[in-house]
Amino acid sequence: MANYSTDEDLLRVRPGLLKYGADWEEQHGAAKQIIDRELEARWYRENAANWNIDVTKVPFNANLVDRTYLVRLSCYKTLELIYTSLMLDTAEPDGFKDQRMIFADLYREELSRILSTGLGYDWDSSGAIESDERLQPRYRRLRRA
Repeated sequence: MANYSTDEDLLRVRPGLLKYGADWEEQHGAAKQIIDRELEARWYRENAANWNIDVTKVPFNANLVDRTYLVRLSCYKTLELIYTSLMLDTAEPDGFKDQRMIFADLYREELSRILSTGLGYDWDSSGAIESDERLQPRYRRLRRA
């Protein structure tokens, strides 16, 4: 399964990042795992019910997500992880710590935006995301007892 972002995507956000290293594949993979867990817990479970999907039988499948919605989110989480590791490797981590905090905040804001507007997901596993499978906003349903 491919990551949601690449080093090329990171360079669009932080052009000077290469001076700290040239390969951030491990951080991209960790970011993807974190994002997948967040989406499953905070988005998929709630929206699966709208498609009559039992989440205990059909778990979240990252291959069914429209990845274009997640590139920026992944960049922010990957940069947060990169600056965390850089911070731990220096005697004076202040600059890296500040960058880590900035990208952690950007990640939370972007995740909140995605959770409130929804994202494209191939709910029927047809191989294509139909118009009714795009941007399904979250709704809180009231149920009468």
